[in-house]
Amino acid sequence: MTEQFDQIYDRRGYNCIKWSRNPYDHPDFIPMGIADMDIATPDFVIDGIRKRLDHPMLGYFRPDERFFQAILGWQKEQYGTADLSREDVAVQTSVLGGVASAVRALTEPGDGVLVQAPGYFNFAQVINGLGRRLVTTRLVWDGEMYRVDLEQMERQAVENHVKAFLLCSPHNPTGRVWSREELEAMAGICRRHGIPVIADEIWADLVFDKAHIPFHSVSEWAAHNTISLYAPTKTFNMAGITIAYSVVKNPELRERFERECQSSHYNLPNLLSAEALTAAYESGAEWKKELCAYLKNNTELAAEFFHQNYPGVIVPAPQGTYLLWLDFRPMGLGSDELLERFGKSGLYFNDGRTCIDYGDGCLRMNAAMPRPRLLEVFRRIGEVL
Repeated sequence: MTEQFDQIYDRRGYNCIKWSRNPYDHPDFIPMGIADMDIATPDFVIDGIRKRLDHPMLGYFRPDERFFQAILGWQKEQYGTADLSREDVAVQTSVLGGVASAVRALTEPGDGVLVQAPGYFNFAQVINGLGRRLVTTRLVWDGEMYRVDLEQMERQAVENHVKAFLLCSPHNPTGRVWSREELEAMAGICRRHGIPVIADEIWADLVFDKAHIPFHSVSEWAAHNTISLYAPTKTFNMAGITIAYSVVKNPELRERFERECQSSHYNLPNLLSAEALTAAYESGAEWKKELCAYLKNNTELAAEFFHQNYPGVIVPAPQGTYLLWLDFRPMGLGSDELLERFGKSGLYFNDGRTCIDYGDGCLRMNAAMPRPRLLEVFRRIGEVL
């Protein structure tokens, strides 16, 4: 399987967003920004789509029972959520679309929505674009990892009259996989102040040394006050055929959320995407396990590269996702200088300033690439620094 992950593909010329941005016009450009993998979508997903294309009609459709059973089986096998029912699950076009529908369902214009910082930049776009107020609670670096400042989180929630908490679990961009104790503590704050939770759990499959814990599973209160959103698109590198789903256990909350989804028509399924999800969840458990081992090795190699060669760069130990949050501020380097210097060497990172409420001098690195290419990245970083 490692040989498959090591294989390098040329994605230029296929409308790939990640590979279409070359701001310094470098002839051997390596992008590490957009969060999709440069690892091929597995054959069983492609075969699932191809099999459906054997029939010449692609008209209106509804996902069948096999689609929902694939989701319920994956949830039970991968996360231990054996108590889900078919009624708890609904199709979403994308996780971010589901987030937007959840924000509309739970809040009114002007209401505060709490987000951890640094955070996924599209959360800010959704919240601000819907006329809500972005309220941040900053994660704290303790010398080993980023942690939740529970006191600050509760203070921000109360002082800003927050009406919803948007949680990213596992966390983008720091790669934190929250412990049960942290999730329970966050749920406790929300329970005390009547704040429902929107849990973006798109990274749930990409954890390394511990099982993902769904937020709705940490307490009875969380089970009745959480809109959870999942997708196979990160796991199986199929974001180009968008598909996602929501899990809402509370019937009243589910009806409220689905009413908003239906009004925007942002829960209309795509026929081929549904086939891709079904194939991925029916056949992908072993492939996902081997992928996680590969990604863990990549992220550990990257973290160790910085720790050994540039100890002034703060890099959290990888726990999940395939992202690394690189803080160059102790070296006295700002984002403009970093991006220009790396860009001239053909390396493109995400500017950390785009990640919610964070300062200058941080970059987000996507390490989901064939290892030979990753080693070339290390070589060029060495030239630059």
